[in-house]
Amino acid sequence: MLKSILKGVSGLLLASSFGFSAPAQAFDYYLLAASWQPGFCATHSTKPECSPTALAGTYPATSFSIHGLWPNNYSGSQPFYCGVSQSDITLDGNGDWCSMSDYPISATAKANLSYYMSGTVSCLDKHEWFKHGTCADSATPDAFWNQAVSLTQALGSTSFNSFIQNSRGKTITRTQLLNAFSSSFGSGTQAAVSMKCTSYGGKNYFTEAWIAIKKDKLSTFPAASSLVLDGPVQGTCPTTGIYVAN
Repeated sequence: MLKSILKGVSGLLLASSFGFSAPAQAFDYYLLAASWQPGFCATHSTKPECSPTALAGTYPATSFSIHGLWPNNYSGSQPFYCGVSQSDITLDGNGDWCSMSDYPISATAKANLSYYMSGTVSCLDKHEWFKHGTCADSATPDAFWNQAVSLTQALGSTSFNSFIQNSRGKTITRTQLLNAFSSSFGSGTQAAVSMKCTSYGGKNYFTEAWIAIKKDKLSTFPAASSLVLDGPVQGTCPTTGIYVAN
């Protein structure tokens, strides 16, 4: 019996040291944080993934890409850092992502993730895994990131993604954004999305769409029935003057 107990404790410590374990907190739904990378790069030009040669010709240059997949609650709170060491939490808080511990992701999963998340060159995946992924329902980093990739692929096939592609280099309104979303996902689904914009250099850049998804309906996304319509997350885009970078 003692041997069995010690073995279990050892397993928990090992899982914690790698930054994944059973979620420490319950949550209600997921937020898919989908980045419009040209807009992000227009406001973060010093990031290595935002150099002209790094962005050109990549998937995120022309379609929604992965920022993160976040467990979220109706209260507006999020569970963070489940089973993560204080040293990694401190490094994350300081923005020193590449100095955080390595975590057990397979080469195949990492390569697939890098295709849809250009921020992997800045170790964004470490930040996202330790802060959010450790609290998700997924048993492993591979399962978590494969789910995020699958959702991003599904989003890329929607007419909402096409609307953003066709709006590159143009100034649009918040109403146009929301109408494009509901036209794609279904009538009344606007409440599931939060449009994010960043003001920089005299322009309001469209940078992200945060989409609330039921945690037991991930496999049916982007069906309207997979969306959470009563979440509390609010958008930051102004009424008019939203620039879609190309």
